[in-house]
Amino acid sequence: MSYLRHWQLEHSPYRPSSEVYPAPPHQEALARIDYLATERRALGALVAARGMGKTMVLADAQRHRTRDGRYVAEVDAFGMTPRELLWQIACGFDAQPSLGDSISRLWQRLADTAAEHAWRRESAMVLVDDAGQAGPDLCQQLVRLSRVAGMAGACWTVVLAATPSEAQRWPDCLLELIDLRIELYAWDEDTTVDYLQHALMMAGRLEPVFTEDALRLVYALSQGIPRQVARLADFSLVVGAAASTAIIDTGIVETAYGQVNWSAKVAG
Repeated sequence: MSYLRHWQLEHSPYRPSSEVYPAPPHQEALARIDYLATERRALGALVAARGMGKTMVLADAQRHRTRDGRYVAEVDAFGMTPRELLWQIACGFDAQPSLGDSISRLWQRLADTAAEHAWRRESAMVLVDDAGQAGPDLCQQLVRLSRVAGMAGACWTVVLAATPSEAQRWPDCLLELIDLRIELYAWDEDTTVDYLQHALMMAGRLEPVFTEDALRLVYALSQGIPRQVARLADFSLVVGAAASTAIIDTGIVETAYGQVNWSAKVAG
């Protein structure tokens, strides 16, 4: 990409990658997810407005548990059927499902796996992104999953990610199982500025790209919402490269902001 050459970058600094910036809200959420597993809690809810980094937190939690040799299933509830949910959980828990397994057969495999995990004292986790999109049938399966694990004495923890308004629509049978509500909040100015500079360094750029005022303006215009911070910063690089500027000032950031399309009010 031409703007990478212009700014002497090895890769795009503000695109999602395996290198997760350790922002305080992100680290706190990970610590709470770890608490749920360590304390053998059944269900946690990761609740935040869109763009706050729920997907990144779940992906990071999945990497940590995989690295530690723990069973983990990460699923996206958007448009998912009950059978797809059970199939992905069975795969993540190494329950060895077959392609032709019915829902009842998948439940039997999971029940057997729960008993085996309890006997071996092994823990497992299900991370459900876009859980706010789960319909009544899917919510019912999640409740049943918690009950199956509980009856077997298995330490299975489910973490559901949703916006606040979506979480309010979950049925009572699911809400009453929640042991801990984990919230993500917007970055403050210092965290935003540190992220912008850290990402550039990780992309191979050691010299300043943004003026101090431009860095503060990115924070002000994005309201510290991680997705919007990254989007505005990335497009500012594009606009600056197109204008052949040597550094990004507030004028470049304002131009980029005028061309980036996002709602003035973040959905929640």
